[in-house]
Amino acid sequence: MAVANKIIEELDFVNQINQTVTWDPAHWNISPGSLAKMLIMGTFTDMRIPLTRIKERFENIDTPYFLTPQDKTGDLNEFNVGKALDRIAEKDYQQIYQTIALNAIQKYQIPLTRLHSDTTTLSFYGEYDLQNSLLTEEELKSLFKIEKGYNKDGRPQCKQVVVGQITNQIGIPIINKIQSGATSDIDWNRQALNYLEQIRAKGFKVGLYVADSKLMTQEHVTKMNTTKDRINFVSRCPANFADKLENQMISRAFEEGNWVEYGSFSEAKKKDVCTYRGVGFTQMVYGAPLRLVVLESSSLVAGVVRLYEKQQKELEPLIKKLTQPVYSCFKDAEAASKRFLALKQTRLFLFDIDIVKQEQGVWPKGRRGLKTQPKIKITYQIVLKNIRCNEVAYKVFEREQSCFVLVSNAVGLADRELVLAYKGQVVVENSFRLLKSPAVASVIYLKDPCRIGVLSMLLVFALLVRALIEFRLRAGLAVFRMRNPEGSLCAGWSGRELSAPTFRLLYEHAFSCYFECEGLEGGYGFCWPHSDAQVRVGALLDLLGYSLEQLVE
Repeated sequence: MAVANKIIEELDFVNQINQTVTWDPAHWNISPGSLAKMLIMGTFTDMRIPLTRIKERFENIDTPYFLTPQDKTGDLNEFNVGKALDRIAEKDYQQIYQTIALNAIQKYQIPLTRLHSDTTTLSFYGEYDLQNSLLTEEELKSLFKIEKGYNKDGRPQCKQVVVGQITNQIGIPIINKIQSGATSDIDWNRQALNYLEQIRAKGFKVGLYVADSKLMTQEHVTKMNTTKDRINFVSRCPANFADKLENQMISRAFEEGNWVEYGSFSEAKKKDVCTYRGVGFTQMVYGAPLRLVVLESSSLVAGVVRLYEKQQKELEPLIKKLTQPVYSCFKDAEAASKRFLALKQTRLFLFDIDIVKQEQGVWPKGRRGLKTQPKIKITYQIVLKNIRCNEVAYKVFEREQSCFVLVSNAVGLADRELVLAYKGQVVVENSFRLLKSPAVASVIYLKDPCRIGVLSMLLVFALLVRALIEFRLRAGLAVFRMRNPEGSLCAGWSGRELSAPTFRLLYEHAFSCYFECEGLEGGYGFCWPHSDAQVRVGALLDLLGYSLEQLVE
């Protein structure tokens, strides 16, 4: 918490908020900036208390340490936090975040070699009564909406907002946008491209833009290739893009057979690690040359049999639905057979189909006379025989399911480098995973959507602080290795040599380490739980460029 507090102070977060929002110091015992800061600091505690019950979060923690001398700690409560959220919501709080994030990039000289973009959903509970609010009609229209929609956690029909985020290659959130719950990924990518132009206009050099397949529309591709400063991108080619370009490229790759072995992109040394082979092409698409890299994955190849078996199981109820009914005429049975064969689920199989004629005597109702004869009723039933694999269709299916295609307009990068860049998309996914963790906010219960928007922004700012700590740890390690080429730093997990330090590593090592307030003068001593913690935490603090004394200045 002390390290996070130091980073927040270096970014001048409290002053940025206080100078932006409208408030009167004579009527606030704690400034809006300090209240917002305490919400952020609450995410660095290990307490499983709702973030909105801020007072309980800071029980047994020396809150004056985090506040200014003008702030009165007794007024740190949910009511005042709510007022601060309201005041911040009156301003463009997403622009506030963007300004602070870009200042951090500049201050710490963080590269923007690659930018990764994606969306996630945050779910909410509670009803939102906007009819009794004091907002004008125009302000109500401009609010993002808490809507039910497709939830990326697999919980359909949740009340949610969509969070769009752009991070750099090490996961530092540069852009964060809270949007209505029904916002599509295509809409987000349209906005993201505009954000990239804004960042460039502010003098930042932007590298390769990496996004998932929803980036691939004619509108986006044309814009990225024709904008004043071309946007270099890499993405996954969707199945329906540019007249099914993906299938065309996969077929061409197998026909020409010029595969290049890429090996594994994982550093883990496992026997079953996924390996790749690929082949690259260049083709004109929407008036511009695009690079297309067809990739075959060993894990996808291994999964083809499982997918085929799944198709077989899905076929069973369809066969039952076809063969059980009795049809009144041959044409009806024939039409049902044709509809069955046209189904997507039947394309991998061949069938022998017989339409069997059945004759049945039906006696008329009532008493039968001597000459009464039954009427012959003719019906038809479908019989399937000799169900077998369609070898030709299976071969196409096997190719399609074991391969995917990356598309890019970047020059100067080898095909393997494009693949590596796309696989770096995990950094933004990790950011979202942390955003939804219980320590930050798994679900949020707030009645006011304005407050939800500001709180979501503050949660992402907490992720920014975590990412900056991780960046500084790794930058410090690089400097240490440069100065000590033969030296080692045994501050990793279980005392192993440090390789890629994370925020989580610092958090775990420092879990039982804490400052102790000494007397009324406000001095602090430090408690080391054991010598191993002193060695490991001390080494990590050195990489960050901090001393214990600096943290309590």
